[in-house]
Amino acid sequence: MRCPAGPCVKYTLANAFDDSGFIRQLVVRPHALHQANAYYSPQEVALLFGYYEAGADIPGEQMPGSQVYTCLSHDIIAHETTHAILDGMHRRYNEATNPDVLAFHEGFADIVALMQHFTIREVLEREISRTRGDLEAESMLGSLAVQFGQTSGRRGALRNAIGRMENGRWTRFVPDPADLQKRVTPHARGAVLVAAVFDAFLAIYRARTADLLRISTGGTGVLPGGALHPDLVHRLADEAAKSAGHVLNMCIRALDYLPPVDVTFFEYLRALVTADFDLVANDRYGYRVAFVEAFRRRGIYPLNLGESGPDIPRTLSVDTLRWQGLARSLVPARQWAAVQKEYAAVIQQLKQYAGACLYQSGRESLFTDTYRERIALHKRLEGVFKKLPAFAAELGLDRNQGFEVHALRSAIRTAPDGRSAPEVIVSLTQTRTVAADRSTGTPKHTFRGGSTLVADLTTGRLKYRIIKNIKSEHRAERTAAYMRETAADPLRALFVAPGDAEPFAALHALHDESL
Repeated sequence: MRCPAGPCVKYTLANAFDDSGFIRQLVVRPHALHQANAYYSPQEVALLFGYYEAGADIPGEQMPGSQVYTCLSHDIIAHETTHAILDGMHRRYNEATNPDVLAFHEGFADIVALMQHFTIREVLEREISRTRGDLEAESMLGSLAVQFGQTSGRRGALRNAIGRMENGRWTRFVPDPADLQKRVTPHARGAVLVAAVFDAFLAIYRARTADLLRISTGGTGVLPGGALHPDLVHRLADEAAKSAGHVLNMCIRALDYLPPVDVTFFEYLRALVTADFDLVANDRYGYRVAFVEAFRRRGIYPLNLGESGPDIPRTLSVDTLRWQGLARSLVPARQWAAVQKEYAAVIQQLKQYAGACLYQSGRESLFTDTYRERIALHKRLEGVFKKLPAFAAELGLDRNQGFEVHALRSAIRTAPDGRSAPEVIVSLTQTRTVAADRSTGTPKHTFRGGSTLVADLTTGRLKYRIIKNIKSEHRAERTAAYMRETAADPLRALFVAPGDAEPFAALHALHDESL
């Protein structure tokens, strides 16, 4: 977890600064703000909820003049809590280095809040019965999506990305690949990510219920008039809840398969595909295909098409989108055996750490042991980089520059067949400061690189390394261009202000539904 303003355990290795620290609990302040806002505060490690008087602009939702408490909204609570969890796992994801970074924070928080609705069986059965399972009209999916936007009070961008009410009926928008390019603010752009996941969920739900509809309609697929049979309602609700649970788990599990810095929507798609393939090789209902198609229809493509290398896919398919492991092409042939040997030694060290984690008595002792292990791992890698420059290059690092073991955690995943898959996730980061350039209008900013390593403890091999190369000139130029563009807009400049300790306060106060 990120260190708050008060005393916190910190360490400095080489030229890297570690800002992590043990936080005993997340503070919740239900009446912190007298305003229509709520946000997660990294500075205080707290959830701050506001309260305000309802206006008359949305008749029927709240009585005009009545007091509205954001702390009573399930969606807002889930949204802000997700911000806190994501910030604890990926502390560099509140640094806007490309248009997707803050949008990912907003989009992922909305995904968790939205998908949780579909795991509530009572709500699902009522909506299915009321709408007779009509997926294209005001279906249970559309109805709940609209309710989500209404209860959260400021999620108009989400509602507008998914669909709208027309003549009393909710209609889903046809996905527009150009829509993402028109949306520049984090809320509006994050809504596109939510819409893509929503589309994938809908496709998965249809695949899981197609046989039920065929059986109940005698093969026509057209439901007869009248109320649905309670047994059919129950089964449809069961499949909807199951689909939602699977999609939500996929979205959460993918967080371990993301780069430590400068994340993009397309990389999140790759993480989704990779994480799901690892756990469920037989994609019976086409979950991964549904995600790939949904993201493609929303215009979510890689930002690094100008580069070349084994880590950059040229086609959008389930097989090509999976992250890769060791890239032999990046290592001189004479050093390949030595690099593999060092990898094996590192994974053996991580295996001992993961074993020790199983016997920890509490979170604080786990944090302390992880902290010590990060120092030990840093020392080992520092020696390896000096001896084998190719090892550093393989991880997207500059061996002549200080680095940080940014994150370390163990994970045990359980497949549907009961098989356990123990893993360790390591994040390495490097940082360099880019000076201001008055001739181009580029402000002073921080440029980061590094990689995420996913080690399979069962086989003792490195399964994936997810790189953000610190030496990538293409990415450095893209980051500088984004900083110039953002600095020129006074509103957007607030999102990338250097040293901003409360990015989510500004992010939630300055949301814009129109962009």
